[in-house]
Amino acid sequence: RQSAFGPESVAIPVANLQVVIPYRTPQSTRAAMKYAAEFANDLNGRVRLIDVHVVPYGVALDRPTVDPRHLARKLRQLAQESEMPISAEVVYARDWEQGLRRSLAPGSLILIAMKRSWWPTSEKRLAARLRKLGHQVIWVESD
Repeated sequence: RQSAFGPESVAIPVANLQVVIPYRTPQSTRAAMKYAAEFANDLNGRVRLIDVHVVPYGVALDRPTVDPRHLARKLRQLAQESEMPISAEVVYARDWEQGLRRSLAPGSLILIAMKRSWWPTSEKRLAARLRKLGHQVIWVESD
């Protein structure tokens, strides 16, 4: 059936939709990946899983305290649990939030998993700061 404006269901391609999931804990990351699979799959989006690894001062950024292969393997295994393709990246930084900000494109769509609470949590404050910088942030409820 068609309306006066053409077919009722028209697939509109979304160009380069990129969804970013910052890694915090395995449980919260799984909740965000599950939401992304339902959300981004229909939109032909690309999902990036980013683990910001904080390297302490006094240690060179190119020589982190944890084996980079271990961090990459752990993140890839988590990404492979999803039915949709997810690119996994490890970012080394002195500060977690600054490392995440550096790896985001302008106007990024970010999924942050958090537990429901009435008071401001660190995740809610992070979401507010990212929104202030012009990013789109979606809260995903996790257990």
